Amino acid sequence: MAESADGRKTVYLHVGAPTAGAAFLHRALWANRRRLADAGVGHPVTGPNEHFGAVMDLREMSWGGHRDPAWDGAWDRVARRAREWDGPTVVFSHGLLGGATAAQARHAVATLEPAEVHVVFATRDLGWQLIFDWQEQIRHNHDIAFERFVDELVEFGIDAPEPFGKMFWGLHDPVRVLKTWESAVPKDRVHVLTVPPPGAGPDVLWDRFCALTGIDPAVCDVAGLADEEPLSAVEAELLRRLNGRLGTALGGDYERVVRDYLVGAGLTAGIDAAARAPMGLPPRHADWAADRTRAVAAELRAAGYGVHGDLDELTTSRTPRAATLPGDVPDELIAAASIGVSAYLLERLNQVHDRVGIAHLHGQLSDVRENLDRLLQAAASPAPPPALQRAARRAAGRRG
Repeated sequence: MAESADGRKTVYLHVGAPTAGAAFLHRALWANRRRLADAGVGHPVTGPNEHFGAVMDLREMSWGGHRDPAWDGAWDRVARRAREWDGPTVVFSHGLLGGATAAQARHAVATLEPAEVHVVFATRDLGWQLIFDWQEQIRHNHDIAFERFVDELVEFGIDAPEPFGKMFWGLHDPVRVLKTWESAVPKDRVHVLTVPPPGAGPDVLWDRFCALTGIDPAVCDVAGLADEEPLSAVEAELLRRLNGRLGTALGGDYERVVRDYLVGAGLTAGIDAAARAPMGLPPRHADWAADRTRAVAAELRAAGYGVHGDLDELTTSRTPRAATLPGDVPDELIAAASIGVSAYLLERLNQVHDRVGIAHLHGQLSDVRENLDRLLQAAASPAPPPALQRAARRAAGRRG
């Protein structure tokens, strides 16, 4: 189990990138929090979304124009649990931590002292990062076209139109993020995790994360916890086109409904497998992405950070050859996909309606049984009224 050289507790802050395995790592840590605790590893959150509120509090952010009062003090509560943990190791993970300013990073580390704080950043090939991040944006009700998204990020960098410039380069550029956190922790406590290309499964990332943090993989059960795979071009484009109407119709339920019923469910079930061509980068930016990824790998290597995995993975995991741009998906394919998704959702709606009806019937039967029991108990009491006795006998006969 990980412990500092001088016997202090070790805290690992996994700070990103948001679309480089962060969701999988969060689910794995939360699902195994009790097993980890038994092994001496603290995961200092009491709810599956508390880590989000803690980061919003630390970074003094709102989300979607809203700031939940419950976030106030959330970081200090998490930090206090980390300080009070009596085991040798604490692990905290959230992909938005990477966007902290230098002052916020130093504050985060100070609240965890006297523990020895390490910073962990996971990253992958820049071409895949652009694809994954655009798809994450459309999962949050944005409707920007993919080619425009990439064009602006390439041309303007972090100064690309809001919110995408800062959301992408401020969170996904490992050189920028780790340079900021290097102001809060020594360089030898900064770690890079390389993420294999899609299709490799999450086991490789989990094994590397465990090796870094000292977690025994045998302690945890991550079976069934899949990492997010990229949407196909037709799935992504259909969701993008739906967003303008879905956001208005669903309001605050948008993300929950899209996550539970569309992404990974309705879109997949409603679209023929032969039509689900993988996404790729606009050809005009493929060489730029490859060159930029090589430059990032070289800067990370020169920085001397601990690398868990292989930086060469970043420069060899090119996007699929048989790739399609979402904007090139034919309208007739979008129309066919829309029909398939609609049929799937109507089928699910009917199933839910049936379950609700059955649940309502069970509730009514439960009420009837409860009333019958009360009637029988009353009939068994000393000197019940004759009419009640007759009713109880009839009820008992029907119950039998």
